Amino acid sequence: MRDRGFTLIELVIVLILLSLSVALVTPSLSRFYKRVELKTSAQKISGILRYFRSESIQKGKIHQVLFDAEAREVRVRALEREEREGEETEEEKGKREREEAILMEKRYALPEGIRMKEVRIPPPEVPSDLPAIEFYPTGGSNGGTLLLGTEDKKGFRIKVHFLTGMVEIEEA
Repeated sequence: MRDRGFTLIELVIVLILLSLSVALVTPSLSRFYKRVELKTSAQKISGILRYFRSESIQKGKIHQVLFDAEAREVRVRALEREEREGEETEEEKGKREREEAILMEKRYALPEGIRMKEVRIPPPEVPSDLPAIEFYPTGGSNGGTLLLGTEDKKGFRIKVHFLTGMVEIEEA
């Protein structure tokens, strides 16, 4: 008469099957996690861009979103422009705007492993040391594109339309 239960061989086979399935699933989960993290970063940056576009319209101020690819961070600052009387050279005007115009600056650091692969932005109206997308009180911007990615070739492209300031994300 046979006792009810599992034999040692049956238990070993089940453990081997479980360990094989875990070994096969784990790498795909890490790739999935990286992809989700990349998409979340692209959505966060586009959300920052959309928010400061609407802030520019509401408050009537220029907002600059600066992209520091080396430090892997996005900075935002609001600018207030003062009109000055008298003659002023372009260099003096740019220096004055940089020194006096910054009201606030916020930073968003990209997660580890995610970087800005490509930043294509035309020169802003207010001079800046970093590539910057500006949003104007009219709702427009200077436009530009940003490509976020990881070490592999997959990524997301964030586009800002120069005339409307509208932001869109697409897979690259």
